[in-house]
Formats: sequence, structure tokens, C-alpha cells
Amino acid sequence: MGLFRRTGEEPAPPAEEPAVDDDVVVVVVDDTFLELTEGTWTVLDLWAAWCGPCTAFAPVFRSVAAHAGPVRFASCDVDANPRTAALLQVRSIPTLVVFGPDGSEIGRSTGAVSRAALEATVADLASRPLEP
Repeated sequence: MGLFRRTGEEPAPPAEEPAVDDDVVVVVVDDTFLELTEGTWTVLDLWAAWCGPCTAFAPVFRSVAAHAGPVRFASCDVDANPRTAALLQVRSIPTLVVFGPDGSEIGRSTGAVSRAALEATVADLASRPLEP
């Protein structure tokens, strides 16, 4: 265990996340799942309030969503929406599922992904045409 010395100086404040409009992430519920995961590229975050990694990842997800361009970002609470979680066979959270414009699943990641990995996914999706 390392030692530290108190210097009497105030520590530098942590870097703040840029302000994010809450409207950049759409909320998916059981009744809107099919509608909100088609029509464009969609990245869906499946999470729960009691999940520590989920709450730690949420600000990263919202921040990347604010700059996602044509890619839709969506969020689904698995506890409140068990039909969606069952349909997607979610066994661990957080889980990110990527849907194509036709609503089919094209990718999945379990666990909190890094900002760089999420940004790379968004850049890849944004470069693809919506029509085949």
C-alpha cells in the first residue's frame, strides 16, 4: 500500500462529463421494443438500477449518444421490462445489443465496454448505408 502526503493544496476537481441532453437516449419498454429497434442503426443498453457496472457505464453511454449522429441510442431496464430481456435472452448485464435498420440483431457485448470501443462501434455503424 502506497503512502501519500497531505500538501494542504486542494486536489484538482475531476474532469466533468459534457452536459448531455436526456433526449438523446430513447427509453425502450416491452411495448415499444420492436418499434424502437428498427428503421435505423440502434444501440440498446440493457441494464438494472441495482447493477453497479450498469450505473458506472450509463454516463459513458449517454455521452457517446450525444455525438452519435444517425445512430439511435436506446436504454431498457430489464427489471421493468422482463419480456424484452427474455426475448433477447439477456443473462448478464450490462448488455449492449446492436440492431440493423431491419430490426435484426447484428452484434452484442456483455459487460461495460470502454468509451473507445463504443465510439468505434458508432463510427462503424454511421459509415454504413441504411439500405442494403
